[in-house]
Amino acid sequence: MDDRRARAYAAEGAVWSRLAALLPTAEDVDEVQACWDIGEQEGGLDALVGRLLELGLPIGGLERAELAVMAGQWGMWDPLGARIVACAGEPGLLRVFEDGARKTLDVRSVVPGRPSAGSVLVPWIGCVGCGVCLGRVHTREKWGGLSFVAESYVVFGTERPPEPRVFDREEHGAVWSALDAVRGGCACR
Repeated sequence: MDDRRARAYAAEGAVWSRLAALLPTAEDVDEVQACWDIGEQEGGLDALVGRLLELGLPIGGLERAELAVMAGQWGMWDPLGARIVACAGEPGLLRVFEDGARKTLDVRSVVPGRPSAGSVLVPWIGCVGCGVCLGRVHTREKWGGLSFVAESYVVFGTERPPEPRVFDREEHGAVWSALDAVRGGCACR
């Protein structure tokens, strides 16, 4: 593992530990943390979100966004997205949008010159106050659905258009950098 990838993995591990600590008992925290330690992130995410819902534990907008990003990172957004959105708590200005809650956009309408004909931008995480948004770019498959894995991530504005920023999925920590760009570009903070 190269140094940059190792740093990105360690940073993600720190977020994981903070999210696991949302659970009230040491047993629950240890179960979720053990999943990270053995490389079973998918099971850990399912357990974490399941316990948050079962216990009705409130989470804030940032925690919800980090859960969404973590789920996307580990291929668990499809099975967990609606459950993450349904977690109790005040989301604040930073919101996670369930797929289909917002209209998908032709990626070229947001990022001019992008050669991805057939790609769509799915609004995913955004500030409802100022309109800065993180979207996932997916290919529209022949059967009509979206590709399972996002091609890239785009931070753009829906109200006051900042210059869109594209984060290539292949870059280590791309989705986390995109979330940081949303938080940094938010005019409501």
